[in-house]
Amino acid sequence: MKVDRSGQSQILDDRQLDLLVEALPVGPHRIICLICRYTACRITESLKLRWGYVSDDVILFPAGITKTSKTREVDIHPVLAQALTQWKTEWSDYQLNGRSIHERLNLNPSSLPESDHFLFPGLTAGDHMKRQSYDRVLRRTLNGLSIKGASTHSMRRSSLTKLADHGVPLRHVMQISGHQSLDCLSKYLGCTPKQRRAAVNSL
Repeated sequence: MKVDRSGQSQILDDRQLDLLVEALPVGPHRIICLICRYTACRITESLKLRWGYVSDDVILFPAGITKTSKTREVDIHPVLAQALTQWKTEWSDYQLNGRSIHERLNLNPSSLPESDHFLFPGLTAGDHMKRQSYDRVLRRTLNGLSIKGASTHSMRRSSLTKLADHGVPLRHVMQISGHQSLDCLSKYLGCTPKQRRAAVNSL
């Protein structure tokens, strides 16, 4: 569990993840959480996504935005697909500190984003939302839900652990996560408190 930014991020179960998504503000923060949950990407990778990287069924994480400098593609989960479709229609009219995205980028109201636009624009034109901005809202939401030890990395750890728990071959998990070795991947995998209790009770 992560305490004072030390240790690994808490693994969340499906119920906790559902609660978190619903509690986050409607708009970019909620969509970012869904992307991290359903693609197991890193938070910085999600923040740097442009609309041109998102197709109807796949999200492309190009080498330039990944930690490993390796390009990968992840299929889009139906829940995420629906959320992205809605976000695309709401994107230009979303308010950032009192000014809509279309005003900040000199676009027409209710216009659809172009391929080179960021999914999550920042306050400065041509830039994306900063990690600190997302982290601040996430931590406030986690505190409100009394979920301890979680962080921006919890969605990635939780998703990869769930895949492994469901028997998905680790080489397939690596294709999704972008890890270059089983050793690196294994450091992400863990168990929930419920799983630990069940293991001890089986003794």
